[in-house]
Amino acid sequence: MLLGTTLLATFSGGVLLHGASVFFIPIREDLALSAAQTSIIFTSSRALAGVGGPLFGWLADRFGGRPLIIVGSILAGLGLIYLQTLNSYLPFVLVYLLVVALGTHLGFAQTLLTVTNRWFVRRKAVAITILLTGFAAGGAIFVFPLGIGVEQIGWRQTLVYSGLFIMITGVGLSLLVRHSPESMGLNESNEPELTPVQTSGGSTDGPAKRDYTAYEALRTKVFWLILGSSTLRISAETAIMVHIIPIMAWKGMDEQTAAGMVSIFFFLSIPFRLGVGLIGQRLPFQPLLVGGLMASAVGMALVISVDELWVLYPFVVLLAIYEGSVVLQWLALGDYFGRRSFGTLTGIIRASDVLPSILIPIYAGWVFDTTGSYTKALITLVVMMAAAAMLIATTRRPSAAPKPRIASDRPTA
Repeated sequence: MLLGTTLLATFSGGVLLHGASVFFIPIREDLALSAAQTSIIFTSSRALAGVGGPLFGWLADRFGGRPLIIVGSILAGLGLIYLQTLNSYLPFVLVYLLVVALGTHLGFAQTLLTVTNRWFVRRKAVAITILLTGFAAGGAIFVFPLGIGVEQIGWRQTLVYSGLFIMITGVGLSLLVRHSPESMGLNESNEPELTPVQTSGGSTDGPAKRDYTAYEALRTKVFWLILGSSTLRISAETAIMVHIIPIMAWKGMDEQTAAGMVSIFFFLSIPFRLGVGLIGQRLPFQPLLVGGLMASAVGMALVISVDELWVLYPFVVLLAIYEGSVVLQWLALGDYFGRRSFGTLTGIIRASDVLPSILIPIYAGWVFDTTGSYTKALITLVVMMAAAAMLIATTRRPSAAPKPRIASDRPTA
């Protein structure tokens, strides 16, 4: 099961999520758009993740990942293929938002995280770390080849091949995904489940699992601290990733080399993710995540203050450290609040960043359009990352567990 979700994360992360930055400049030039207009295209995906997050999370909690992955793969793949036929701005935005982005977030990012969290308890940190490393590996593997494809055959034809790839791999690998261990006769430790002892009333005896409902989690202070930090972090990260190749071009690097640098960034983030995820099982997550957030802030501060091409190399390394640390937020959420409502809670958190994830990248594009520089935008992002770090530094485990709840984890037929 973990093999299937990790491969899906790798393919979708490389093509649908991280690969989008490769298309920013060619689409902007081909459709004669401003940087702010082009930002709207790619930030619409993050916006949909937030708006639809609670629903996508509930669907994954309720019905499991396989049907969502199949539908999402087909939608995203067909959307990419259809995009290459469009030459007008508004239709392009609508198709990207309502078809490509819908398929991406229904079938992949949040759904894969929810399924993996449901499957693992004792090895949850390792499993989620491997899954999120898959997303980073996708960026490392696919961004540079996508850049070559855009250079050699054009962005439109590259979208066609990308769409076919997503449909074939998504539908095929979905067969490896199951809803939960219980749905296969296993217990939550992925071991064969003993036949339960029936009482006269037909219920089962045994220890009840302690999981927070979404309502119970919303009543804790730590959930809102995580949500606030995540909103700042994801909004700033969205702006960075949408504009990362244009930022490198602004500093004097050509586009294909910049695509290679983005691949290096994701390659570097892989050992950081694995290391941080494993260490995070034994150490408090707060100092590690705070360190990662501040690393990104320092990297952007260097780009602002040093007007030399070499500054992009430490910038990429520091961003990779940050990228490696973000796994800790989701590990903490699953550890603090359990399995049952994890998808719903991640959906609520993602919903909180809808508006800023739209506005901040557009603001960065507007700054570049009006000043010819990303300096003011990067200053804003530095402040946001530092504020996110301050919120995480104040988080503590919820002081009281909810009352035990007895209910089946099996999906409704």
